[in-house]
Amino acid sequence: MSFFARHQRLLLLLGTAYVLGLVIIHARLPPAHVWWIAAAFSILMNIPYVIESRAVGAHAKLEVGITSTLIALSLAGPLIAPPFVIIAIFAHGLWDISKHHGVGVPFASWYTLGCAVIDILYGTALLIYWLTI
Repeated sequence: MSFFARHQRLLLLLGTAYVLGLVIIHARLPPAHVWWIAAAFSILMNIPYVIESRAVGAHAKLEVGITSTLIALSLAGPLIAPPFVIIAIFAHGLWDISKHHGVGVPFASWYTLGCAVIDILYGTALLIYWLTI
């Protein structure tokens, strides 16, 4: 049985902590840290799917491949140019939508749709911020 299917409350708790942490950390730290914060949160949002693929023993190559690509883009944001992390966050939202439609390791639909909404909103906020600085 899948790890997160057995631990729905943990998944909800971690997802809630992620969103609250995102807001609190961005509100508390100076703008100089925006792209590192975005990269860190972008990296964190990829971990549940790899954990789940390992727990169920399926789709590990696909999940690790997508995760590795998105993590590399996330790190390129603060190191090379902010659009890379913005792209990684939007791409993760698209991956969530794909997962909702059955691609990759099965995951709770409330989580994938909620995560997609957060990714799109966060990516949009970062894009607007980048365009206005």
